[in-house]
Amino acid sequence: DHRVGAVAVEVLYRPPIHPLPAGQAPHFDTAMIAHGAELAAIGDCGSCHTASGGKPFAGGVAVPTPFGTIYSSNITPDEKTGIGRWSEAAFERAMQQGVSRDGHLLYPAFPYDHFTHVTADDDKALYAFLMTRDPAESRTPANKLGFPFNVRAILAGWNLLFLHPGPIAEDSSQSAEWNRGAYLVEGLGHCAACHTPHNGFDAEDASRAEAGGSVID
Repeated sequence: DHRVGAVAVEVLYRPPIHPLPAGQAPHFDTAMIAHGAELAAIGDCGSCHTASGGKPFAGGVAVPTPFGTIYSSNITPDEKTGIGRWSEAAFERAMQQGVSRDGHLLYPAFPYDHFTHVTADDDKALYAFLMTRDPAESRTPANKLGFPFNVRAILAGWNLLFLHPGPIAEDSSQSAEWNRGAYLVEGLGHCAACHTPHNGFDAEDASRAEAGGSVID
């Protein structure tokens, strides 16, 4: 069936997004950068993207998983090893869909299953903050994953099962403060990533949300 084939192509293949011209970093409003700094603190981006003794946001942190070790990426605006040539559209796609600028699927150790709920405006502010950090040339170590987990195509299946994009639905019976809290907890805060038990696919067990999980320093 041609429709099945079309869906398969859409799931498995994502085209690269053209890089920004070299040496032409975008400029941002100071208020947006400040808002992005607040969001980066809420998301605790530095915790996973700053190695011990390393430069802020330069990546290289080892993230143990049941399937092997994944290393966090460099999210400074370095043009060679970081996101310095990522456009805002490329950054937003990574946050919303778990797809890198060059089109490869990202491992959900980067919790895009939560970041997919972040609003476009907050993505823009976070992008502005990261793109104005000090660039650090630091290549991410190769992941240590055995077959078949080193084949990124299998992530398409994970996404079909566990990625639920779209905004957090507001609860009209609750206050604005409660709904704001839910947005932060379920989205950028990604609290459940550490505080919910995971299943055999290393995805959160929704039936035991916030019931406690394993955190490795």
